[in-house]
Amino acid sequence: MEEKDTRAGGKRVAAGSGGGGKKAAVALGAVAALLLAGYLGLCAYAGSGGGRMAPNTHIGGVAVGGQSTEAAAETLERAMEARLAELEVQFSCEGRIYTVPGGEFSYDAAGAVRAASPASSGFFTRGAKFLQGLLSKNGHAVSLTLDHMPEAVTRAARECGDADAQTTWEVTDTAVLFTKGRTGRSLDAAQLMAALTERAGHLFNNDEPAGYVPVEAAIAVAPPAEPDFEMIRRGLFTQAADAYLDRESGEIVPSVTGKDLDIDAARTALAGTEEGKLCRVELKLDVPAVTTEGLTESLFRDTLGSAATRVTGTADRRMNVRVAAAFLDGKIVFPGEEFSFNQACSPYSVANGYGKATAYVNGLSKDTVAGGICQASSTLYWASLRANLETLERSAHRYEPSYVNGGLDATVYGDYQEEGSLDFRFQNSTEHPIKLEAYMDERNYLYVNIYGTDTTGIHGEPYSTNRVVIQAYQTVYEPSDAIPQGTTQKDPERTGYHAVSWDTYQKLVDAEGNTISETKLYTTKYKLRNAVVLYNPADMALWGIDPYTGLQTLEPVVPSAEPEGGQPGGMLPPAETGTVPSAGETETPQPPAETAPVLPVPTPIPDPGEAILPPGV
Repeated sequence: MEEKDTRAGGKRVAAGSGGGGKKAAVALGAVAALLLAGYLGLCAYAGSGGGRMAPNTHIGGVAVGGQSTEAAAETLERAMEARLAELEVQFSCEGRIYTVPGGEFSYDAAGAVRAASPASSGFFTRGAKFLQGLLSKNGHAVSLTLDHMPEAVTRAARECGDADAQTTWEVTDTAVLFTKGRTGRSLDAAQLMAALTERAGHLFNNDEPAGYVPVEAAIAVAPPAEPDFEMIRRGLFTQAADAYLDRESGEIVPSVTGKDLDIDAARTALAGTEEGKLCRVELKLDVPAVTTEGLTESLFRDTLGSAATRVTGTADRRMNVRVAAAFLDGKIVFPGEEFSFNQACSPYSVANGYGKATAYVNGLSKDTVAGGICQASSTLYWASLRANLETLERSAHRYEPSYVNGGLDATVYGDYQEEGSLDFRFQNSTEHPIKLEAYMDERNYLYVNIYGTDTTGIHGEPYSTNRVVIQAYQTVYEPSDAIPQGTTQKDPERTGYHAVSWDTYQKLVDAEGNTISETKLYTTKYKLRNAVVLYNPADMALWGIDPYTGLQTLEPVVPSAEPEGGQPGGMLPPAETGTVPSAGETETPQPPAETAPVLPVPTPIPDPGEAILPPGV
């Protein structure tokens, strides 16, 4: 094998000796890339979430290292009050020592955190700031300021200078009254407050050397110094704010008249005032659009809609309606908000004040907790239509109600947002808050009034008409061994209801009584329920009952002797069969009267019990 000549420049070198240097360079490049990537990641982390404080960071002596800027501001804010309570700054004047407590000084915790945060630096420098915190304690100061003249300074100016040397002022509701000082011995308040602020900052941030002496106040004979107009302005400046109704308390929060001081006008006016004389500078007032007086006058001033229904039934049923009315009474609904009957009145439980009364359960009339409350929801629905509010959810009863005309009812079932529940909901579609009033009087009339601010004069006159009996109920007889022979018994859970339909309209009328529009809202169809009479099976022939239909259509077979323990032979149960109207026959009741309690009430149905629909009905 022939040997290759690997000499370079007259010297022999080992073959392949340059490859190791390349590998080392590649390795160093990879390490540098990893370090750069890690540093860039640290820069991104330091600025994530609005910024994160470097480790070991202290602001004004408060540890906030590693916290987000938001959390650091909260930590510093909580610590500031206690820290300032321990701070005292002293000054001397004419041999007297005065003390300014730390609570006189103001601070900006959020600003101090922003200044100390690495995120406040550029992207590529925030990583270095973060690394610095890993290696040593990062100390940052909190700037303190005086935005008013401390009481101690005012007292020193009065005690150490001539009584009338200082310009004084009084702020009233509409003006600032300056009394210009006179030439004499006076305290240089501006210089003293600047020195006190500087000393307070040193003490608070723990960089004041031990054994310091109080700040020395300067007293000199001079013309009256110009007051700190900017400080006066900050002390009186008020942003205008409208009066409003508080959602939680339901009370009016008073309006605030904006106040500001024109510093240039104040300076010019005081400069032109003789020493010792009074100078009045009017404030710039900004009256809010909604004043307390205006809101009080307009809030709930008008009756937007009202309705009344007569509450019948058992004492528990009347109590249930009364309890529901109490839950409704005083409720406030703000513009654009929705009102839920179930939210206001549930849970429908004994613990919430409800008793048992008749309600519809799976088509039967049964005693149920909170039976009867649908009269409250229906009366509210009627009032909301008169107020021309937007209906969001409304369901009709299964059977025709007796306390309002058909189509003007609103049934409810189940607690608020319970699965399968039925609710009555409306929206305050006006531009002002509305307030509900609901109560029962001594005659058992339920009243619901809706108060608000009527800016249009338009109100609703809802009515239902075209009552059509689609099918009249019949009396059906069912055998029961529990019924003594020779007697019958009405089933209280299955009284008769006709199948009926109603057409419901909303008529809008202006303040002069002119009809603006008339709209059909819907047609409501109520279901049929036959009345049921129970009898002893041995009496089928006695009562002439057809065993296939359950109707009393056969010729009764009268026994020759009186049945044992029963009625005399041939005594038939009372007829309960409804009458089917002739073809095309309808009832057309008049629209409900405007003034309660003189209200049009439909012909009573045999069972006036309340209707709470079960799920899925």
